[in-house]
Order: sequence, then C-alpha cells, then structure tokens
Amino acid sequence: MIRAALAAAAVVGVGVIVLCPPRIEAQVLILSMTVLAITFMVAYAIRSPWRSTQAGRSVMATTVALAAIGAQQASVWFFGDYTGRNEVRAAVLLALALTLLHRLLVLWRIQHEEEVP
Repeated sequence: MIRAALAAAAVVGVGVIVLCPPRIEAQVLILSMTVLAITFMVAYAIRSPWRSTQAGRSVMATTVALAAIGAQQASVWFFGDYTGRNEVRAAVLLALALTLLHRLLVLWRIQHEEEVP
C-alpha cells in the first residue's frame, strides 16, 4: 500500500511538473508539501510519544519548520507581499537549518553512544 501510494503521488507530481506552468507547479508542490507536513505533525503529535526521545523531538521540529516554510510561501501567494516578508522567510529558513543541524547532532550522538561497550 505504501509503495503504491508513493508511486501514485510520484506520477501525479511528474504530471504537474510536465503539464503546469512553473508558477502553478510551484504552488501545487509547495502546498502539497505543506499539507503533508501539517498532517504528519498532527498525526505524530496525537498518536506517538514523540517527546520521549531526542530523535522524536527532532523529527517533530523539522516537520514544523517545513510546514512553516510552506505556510510562509503560501501566505505570499494568497495575500500578496507584506511588511516583514523577507524577515519571516529568513526566520523560517533558519529554523529549518537549525532543526536539520539538531537532527544531525542527535544522530551523531546516538551513533557514537552505540559504539561504547
């Protein structure tokens, strides 16, 4: 089921890339990313003990940052330019970079803890 869903999504995504003009393509793909990130965020928050491990917290933080990037971009498409747009964009991109760094550091620590007898 998972492979079939991914294959179908890939076919639809390629169809969007091939058939749509660049602006519509970007809007569809970024909105899809945002909706998927928000859906994951809600499902993970409700059904999983993500707070119990650093890895879980890192996954949640990264997903929130991805959702924020998509929401920031979508807000420009729906509402137009706004005061502070560049600063908001920079802040959400920095948040994503920091969550990815955190994820890398957590992975490094976990992998190195496993090496100790």
